[in-house]
Amino acid sequence: MKKYPYFIFIIVMLLLIFLIVGCSNKTSLNTLDEETSESIEEDTSFEEEKVSTEGKAINPLTGLWIDEEAAKRRPVAVMINNLKKALPQSGISQADIIYETLVEGEITRLMAVFQDFNAEKIGPVRSARHYYLDFALDHDAIYVHYGRSPQAEKAFKEWNVDHLEGLSYLDEVMFWRDPERYNKPGMKEHSAYTNAEKILNVWDMIGYEKEKKRDLEPVFHFVEEEIIPSKGQMAIEVILPFSSYQISEFQFDEDTNTYKRYQFGEPHIDIENYEQLTVKNIIVQFAEIYPIPKDTAGRKEVELVGKGEGLYITNGKAVPITWSKTSHRSPTSFFNEEGNVLKINKGKTWVCVFPKGKDIELLAPQEMEE
Repeated sequence: MKKYPYFIFIIVMLLLIFLIVGCSNKTSLNTLDEETSESIEEDTSFEEEKVSTEGKAINPLTGLWIDEEAAKRRPVAVMINNLKKALPQSGISQADIIYETLVEGEITRLMAVFQDFNAEKIGPVRSARHYYLDFALDHDAIYVHYGRSPQAEKAFKEWNVDHLEGLSYLDEVMFWRDPERYNKPGMKEHSAYTNAEKILNVWDMIGYEKEKKRDLEPVFHFVEEEIIPSKGQMAIEVILPFSSYQISEFQFDEDTNTYKRYQFGEPHIDIENYEQLTVKNIIVQFAEIYPIPKDTAGRKEVELVGKGEGLYITNGKAVPITWSKTSHRSPTSFFNEEGNVLKINKGKTWVCVFPKGKDIELLAPQEMEE
């Protein structure tokens, strides 16, 4: 009879232990739920802050969000020296669009188009060529240059293009000479630089219109969701032999889904941040390019008013497109194979205006290895 009370005592103690453990587990689960809830709430508020567009507007050159005031402003288009001797360049990694085509001597020059920029050094800046005015007019941009060809001088007057020029009364207030380059033999013509602050200050001083024309049709139309072309030719590497001197190359980087720029067999670097130039989109615009008759300097004519063919290259693929420009003051329009307005991915774009009838190379991964 004495064993029963002891046996009952053991059972009671076991029940108490189970109850305590059960209550402890329940408390732990409740605490975990509360912590998870707090964590989710914090993540949600972070996401809301991250996608906030207050005070922002769409950059018409890239389709990306930028400061609202900068988005309203007309772009700035700067003529950049691209001679091998003139490298490295400064400030052009901030450009939203870069145009490249031939000038005399079978070299190319670049036009870097900026919407929102604060570069402390841009250049070296070189002289204008008349067909680059078409690129500036496409975006109602202020054209910044250091000198001009006779054809450009005529075009500035006839086409009424707003521009800011070195070798004029603006020289000392908007440009400076890099002393190291200026004092080196053969480098004086590659030593002129400007910056964002000087450009904007002189723009105020001249009094050019600040906001771009409201009725101007944008050159580029952007998609909300990333385009990965299902058709088209593989274009992991893009090689554009403008001439025996200038071979421009782009290589697709799968980690960033952008194209890295190369020239003269080396990465194309902005010396101000030591970064290689990269772009999301490449447009190859085939056009008639030929020497101007009787021009003793061998300057070029590039026919940009009219129609032609081209390629849109993004995410490792190249697809055929067409282009049209009805006048110098009307923007260039790009169309897909079906004849509809071309939609491109958001991001920076490099436009190569390439000689019609001349071949470019588009390489797939296995061809690159060979």
